Amino acid sequence: AVVSSQSTGSSGINAEYGGIDKAILSTRLVESPCALVASQYGYSGNMERIMKSQAYAKSGGQDVPNQKKILELNPFHPLVQEMNKLYKADEDGEQAKDLAHALYDTALLRSGYSLKDTVAFSERMDKLLRKSYSIDMSAKVEIPPEFDEEEKPASTEEVPASEETPVSEEKPKDEL
Repeated sequence: AVVSSQSTGSSGINAEYGGIDKAILSTRLVESPCALVASQYGYSGNMERIMKSQAYAKSGGQDVPNQKKILELNPFHPLVQEMNKLYKADEDGEQAKDLAHALYDTALLRSGYSLKDTVAFSERMDKLLRKSYSIDMSAKVEIPPEFDEEEKPASTEEVPASEETPVSEEKPKDEL
């Protein structure tokens, strides 16, 4: 079954990531919640990386345009079912969007493609981990006082000559 293009949203994953051509409910996936596959004539994840590296080398940094991919969803996976439930409860809800983005990002990685925005991915993972471990979203890093102090300079006490380590004389090195 093909999921309507309205459910992928042109303002969501499709616009932000350059996207997917279509989303389909998969009968092939068993353990994974979703996967990205190349369209009939599209590049696989590995081929896309190779093409990007060649284009980068030849053009001095210009990027290869992203090709649309097909997002296959496993309708029986608990994460996909939870995302569907969250979306039905609140179409504009942050939880459904975060879960959709996390599933898309992990599908990108699992299928061999590269992440476009690693900072946003890290922030989403931080948010999801905080929720899963019931850590307050506004909790800040607390540095203990013993780590907060600036490093004190090393002591300047004189060491008796008998305790000094002898300095070895360096032999001249051969020149080539």
